[in-house]
Amino acid sequence: MFKKYIFKFFILVSVIIATPIYAQVEKVVFPIGDVSEASKKSCRGASENSYWHDTENLCTNTFKTTSGEIIHYVGGWSPKGAKGYGQLYVYDAKDGSFVALYKGEFKNSLFHGFGHFVEVYDDSNGNSVTRTTIGNWKNDGADGFNYQTVTDNKTKEISVLYGEFKNGAKHGSSIVITDYEGTSNVIWGEGKYISHIQSNLLLDETSNAWVQHKYFGNTTTYSKKDNVNHSASIK
Repeated sequence: MFKKYIFKFFILVSVIIATPIYAQVEKVVFPIGDVSEASKKSCRGASENSYWHDTENLCTNTFKTTSGEIIHYVGGWSPKGAKGYGQLYVYDAKDGSFVALYKGEFKNSLFHGFGHFVEVYDDSNGNSVTRTTIGNWKNDGADGFNYQTVTDNKTKEISVLYGEFKNGAKHGSSIVITDYEGTSNVIWGEGKYISHIQSNLLLDETSNAWVQHKYFGNTTTYSKKDNVNHSASIK
């Protein structure tokens, strides 16, 4: 019997050792909120279409805003509103078309903590775009390090940003990547473009060329991309 358990332990250790280190990261567990009677009562009284679901300890709340949108929320709750992990969906009240969604942490019914926000809107040039922001939030605004993409819904062109936000606006240093403009380190000040420096070392092609040349003796080529003013690359 003892040998049997030793064998099982050996198999388990072998699996752990053979598993890539990046696959051993612990899963992130979001709090759902509290399930006190006060929270349940608060949920049920939030609107005429608010319900507390005992089977999952979740609150659902659906209502129409004065600006002409239908908002549906499902997630954790507290006497002060949405709390913990929740999912928020926004639709145009006229035709039911998708406007936005947020999946992540809430506090006092505000985006607060880690979250994933997707929104569809018209940019300054009148083009329909989809913006996705994933990262840290504070009092409804992106705050801290975030990953953001903006996709032109017609051309499907994508701009990517990795960088810092403060009170909902890009602030400080960030990396901006576009198909036609390459990669740049861009400096922002409270959402306004300040300057940028083109980066060749951060190009995927550069890293690939170096490794292929250094370790495999391969020669790779790529076309150099000229950067332009990035003030309009990420809106």
